[in-house]
Amino acid sequence: MTLDELLVEVEAKQAALCHAKAELATALITFHVAADDRDYRFVQNEIACALHISRRGADRILSNASELTERPRVLAALSAGLIDESKALLIVDQIRILKEPQTSIAEANLLDYAPTRTYTSIRRRAQTLIHKLDPKAADLRHEEKRKRRLVEKINLDDGMAELRHTMTAHDTAMAFDHIDRIAKSLPKDDRTLDQKRADVARDLLLGLDTPAPQGQTMVYLTMPITALLGLTDDPGMLAGYGPIPTNVAQDIAAGGIWKRILTDPATGMAEEVSDTYRPSPKQRELINARYPRCTAIGCQQPSHRCDLDHCCPFDGTNTTIRNLRPKCRHHHTMKTHSNWRCENREDGTHRWTTPAKRTYDTELEPIAEPAPF
Repeated sequence: MTLDELLVEVEAKQAALCHAKAELATALITFHVAADDRDYRFVQNEIACALHISRRGADRILSNASELTERPRVLAALSAGLIDESKALLIVDQIRILKEPQTSIAEANLLDYAPTRTYTSIRRRAQTLIHKLDPKAADLRHEEKRKRRLVEKINLDDGMAELRHTMTAHDTAMAFDHIDRIAKSLPKDDRTLDQKRADVARDLLLGLDTPAPQGQTMVYLTMPITALLGLTDDPGMLAGYGPIPTNVAQDIAAGGIWKRILTDPATGMAEEVSDTYRPSPKQRELINARYPRCTAIGCQQPSHRCDLDHCCPFDGTNTTIRNLRPKCRHHHTMKTHSNWRCENREDGTHRWTTPAKRTYDTELEPIAEPAPF
């Protein structure tokens, strides 16, 4: 069998698994509804016994089944193998905050978008869509989630544990950048960068001495000037994360350093700048604005942490915005040392050709709404 034929088989098995997940959800709810009134509250106990799982696990799958069956179109997409269970649950969770008819509008939009996109891309689109349909609902959702911030300890195997700190996306981005800058300033030794970050975070939490971070801790945030001035409700776009509520972005902006980026009124894309051998700081900033993430399919690495790759090999004249694309070190290496190939398209998209000869195009990510004309 060819690589493409083997991939077709993988896709078929994945679709069958998604169909089975939808059938399981329906069966769970059918069983729940059929229970006697006196037993209705305790159905999860019988499911736990039958499936040999914990009561908490039974609670979770019952809750998921309830959410899925309450949105028949989402359940149908899962059953057809168009989306997997994680995407289905994401869509249901994201649109929950809306009221009709906005809920149905968002559901249809996301179900059309989701089959060929990653979980993170769907979440980003959902949050942008919610901001457009109901900015107040987006603000309410953020405030509800902010109230759930916490620190929790999760025990792992082999003498390890995980410390999970849930806080706002902005605070998390700042904290990670602070840790990352310190880790990258440490002398070269036998530790990986991830291990250095873990050790730096431990030292900071325990109040131990750490080196000063190299450079200023920062995050990248883009938003229309109209939203900054309070004239519109457009969300801010936090690099490496996605849309954040307008009022949160305005608060961040109040203490930030801002630079103007001119966009094409027809597309919302950042404009081109000059040619040099090595990308200038101005080019780097513009490319980061134009392509917020690594231009590999599904990669979420922020562009300011990526290499700038000459898609067409450097010929002395092509260090240009048209030829440069951000790629994380993993995907840069993949493009250079494997049978993966990429090309820049005339419309600004980036096309990848896989070893199985399949092609995938990355999407443009305007930082502004195209002009309404």
